Amino acid sequence: MLRRSAPALLVLICFILDTTVLPVVYGGIYTVPLTAVAVLLIGILLGRMRGLLYGTIGGLLIDITSGTLGMMMFFFMAIGYLVGLILNNPGEHLPTGRRTVRKMRVKRAVWVFCLYAAGELALFVFQYFNTASIQWRYFANIGVRSLICTALTLLLRPLAYNVLVGNNRGRIPTRDREVKSF
Repeated sequence: MLRRSAPALLVLICFILDTTVLPVVYGGIYTVPLTAVAVLLIGILLGRMRGLLYGTIGGLLIDITSGTLGMMMFFFMAIGYLVGLILNNPGEHLPTGRRTVRKMRVKRAVWVFCLYAAGELALFVFQYFNTASIQWRYFANIGVRSLICTALTLLLRPLAYNVLVGNNRGRIPTRDREVKSF
């Protein structure tokens, strides 16, 4: 039961931290929403549909509290779905060699960076149509926030794996289920 409710609890805890604790501790321009990191982790570990679902929930919660209905919801939905589509391979065996593990981590980091940066650029375009001004430091800020999000995602992945998936290393997950007829 706890394993099934863990993604919802993770998104809820990250949302509470995003809206109550982090603005008090640090309110600068390099703040990365922890809810986005949670959605990325859920998409990587549990797949595209759960990434989409919990991205919708987390983005909607943030949009309701900030008063911008739809902006963050679409952003979180897109990154949750795309990272789950690209990086979640449930039938794949665990890599054994160091080079293979390193390649897998680099691939994961590049995709997380690119998807988060693309979402930030989409939000920048929306901001441009509201303000009609471009300042080049915005692009540097987008790059730094994307690096921070990538680092948080990669650092928190082992902990999220234990919480969301558990220790299922002995068996290979399959999509085929046995149907018994009576």
